[in-house]
Amino acid sequence: MDKKLANFILYKLYHSKNIKYLHYDLFSEIKLNENDSNIKVGLINIACAGFGDIINCKTFSEYLEMWYPNIKVTICTSSPHKFKSLGISEKNLTKIEAIKVYDKDEDSECQPFNNLKFSNKIPKFDIIVVVPMVNDYFSVKELQKFIPYANSYNSFAVSEYNGEYPPYAFPTGVGPGTLGLMLTNMTIKKHNLIKSPYALAYTAGHNTGCNLHTNHCILSFIEMICKKYKDKKKLQLIIPPWLCSTQETSILTSKQLKNKLIKIVERYFGSCYLFLNEGVLSENNVIELVKTELNNKEFILRGDILPKPREEFISLIKYSLPDVLLTGDQSVTDGISYSNMNKIIWYQVCPWKQDLANNLAKQINNKYLDNYKTSCGTLKGIKINPENRNLIKNYDFRKKGKIRMDSILKFNSVKNNPLILILIECINSSRKSETAMKKFIKKVKLKYKL
Repeated sequence: MDKKLANFILYKLYHSKNIKYLHYDLFSEIKLNENDSNIKVGLINIACAGFGDIINCKTFSEYLEMWYPNIKVTICTSSPHKFKSLGISEKNLTKIEAIKVYDKDEDSECQPFNNLKFSNKIPKFDIIVVVPMVNDYFSVKELQKFIPYANSYNSFAVSEYNGEYPPYAFPTGVGPGTLGLMLTNMTIKKHNLIKSPYALAYTAGHNTGCNLHTNHCILSFIEMICKKYKDKKKLQLIIPPWLCSTQETSILTSKQLKNKLIKIVERYFGSCYLFLNEGVLSENNVIELVKTELNNKEFILRGDILPKPREEFISLIKYSLPDVLLTGDQSVTDGISYSNMNKIIWYQVCPWKQDLANNLAKQINNKYLDNYKTSCGTLKGIKINPENRNLIKNYDFRKKGKIRMDSILKFNSVKNNPLILILIECINSSRKSETAMKKFIKKVKLKYKL
């Protein structure tokens, strides 16, 4: 009998807060052997609106391949076209396995596990990871309706940032108990889409779940940058598509919103123009909003830039003025990953992201992020000088996430060890660590006649 392993397990049981998830960190201090990662991993991706969940899963797969060169990763997704549009195909190390949705076309999103099926036979994986688990608790019993051999020791979930339905094996985000942001390190070329100086605002519109303070958010940011950069002879702001849409509440459809915008801009600039996407409105696609004799300085709203592919969008953020307004997990992560340490991140706080905003405020030393009234920008914040160094240092998933994955892989590699089998049996039949420990000691003594 391996007495060292038995004592090690007892120590971990004694210090465990929740024995049901002991295997997440049981071997967190143990170094992996190369064979431990020579396994097949299935990443289950059921996206829910947009590309954020797709990029989250793509990034996780890239981490696995970076950490473990011999690992075999398959992304199982109901949105294969979206992955291929991001450059993942069968030519990459990662494979794509299409998931069909009952009675739905491909790319049908936000589906429960019991509404999914594989195109062919159910593939066999050593480890299953749902990336990410969206808007619900992760249930192995529910996953078994899709993958019958799933169990608590081979199936895990990645959260959205500061997810609201813990526990997760991989709780991403910022703050106590999280494993950090899914930062990346792509080569980003400088764009030629717009000349400097310009600012960028990318926020959700009125037809999303993040619409509680939509107008207040964008107007607060505009007021802040107009005052802060009023010395610029020509200041441009890249705006989100909804702000110049004819389909949503925008400065083209809402007289009230337009008038509020004009009142802000005319305090600092002599003229203001809105540039539109070609063919949207007016013959020359330029609308004059402000014309005064205040000065000869121009403020230009650029509604003709977004949307753009991810790399170009990141480039727009990177080379913009120090203040940038963003929303969504992926946009904020990319803004932090590819900007200098002193880029000032302003954040449209959706109701379900308040915890993330509060912790971001602490880490980057911007107290205005923890209140929706000021998180998008405020005149009070013109002179703040936050920086992102501590955030990247303390909450990098590439470091913390690997420790968790190492432990899971090590547990998988010894899952048939007699002591591990006894441990699993004791955990599955116990509610408390003390009970599991007593059962484990008794069974080990009985089995090995100690």
